[in-house]
Formats: sequence, C-alpha cells, structure tokens
Amino acid sequence: MVALAATNVVGVVLFGAVYTLAGARRLSQAAFVTCLALVFGLVTALWTRTEARHRTLHPLGRLGRAVVGFLAVIVLVPGVVLMPLFWLEDLLPPEVGLTSVLGPVMALVLISLALVALTNIAGALVIAGRAVLGR
Repeated sequence: MVALAATNVVGVVLFGAVYTLAGARRLSQAAFVTCLALVFGLVTALWTRTEARHRTLHPLGRLGRAVVGFLAVIVLVPGVVLMPLFWLEDLLPPEVGLTSVLGPVMALVLISLALVALTNIAGALVIAGRAVLGR
C-alpha cells in the first residue's frame, strides 16, 4: 500500500509540474499535450509495475491495496500542500497577496489528483487486460 501511495505521490508531483510549466507559459500547447501524454504513460507504467509485485494476492486484496493507497494520497497531498498556505494566509497581511495564489494552487492539486486517479484506472485496466489475455 505504501509503495502504491508513493507512486501516486510521484504522479501528483509530475502532473503538477507539467501544469505549472504550462500555466507559466513555459510550454507551448503541443509541448504541454506531449508532456501530459508522456507523464500519463510513465505514471501508469510505474503504477502497473508497482502493483504487479503483489500479483500473488487475491484480486479483492489487490483492489483494496490500490484503493487505500489512493485514498491516503487524496487525504495527505491536499493537507501537505494547502495547510501551510492557509496557515501563512492567516499570518501574513493581505497586502502580500497570498489569497490570489490559493485558488490556482487548489486547482492544481485537484487536477493532479484527478489525473492520478485516471492513471490508477488505466493501470488497473492494463492489469485486467493482461490477466484476460494470459488465460
């Protein structure tokens, strides 16, 4: 479960980096789509390889490990990213302009988590496809 959660965190960081670079206009639209597809494929492959280490487990146990690993990331990533920002917003005066950063950061976290959820689904489909083709 910890390995799957770590894989999901890697996905969140990579997707966040791609979206941050695109939002800062450092990537063209074609480069953004290419990077997004490449990172999606890489994270899906990493997730599939990490999850495949436990192929001896019962399928329901494997599903439970994947779900718990993803739920841990859903809870921990927003807490680790957003809690310090909200804490700083309370400490710093409004003139600093931290309030204008909170919305984009929340959107970035949500988009990254959604894309990681899609990589988990794609990885599960790859594993299911391999199981069906293997029989």
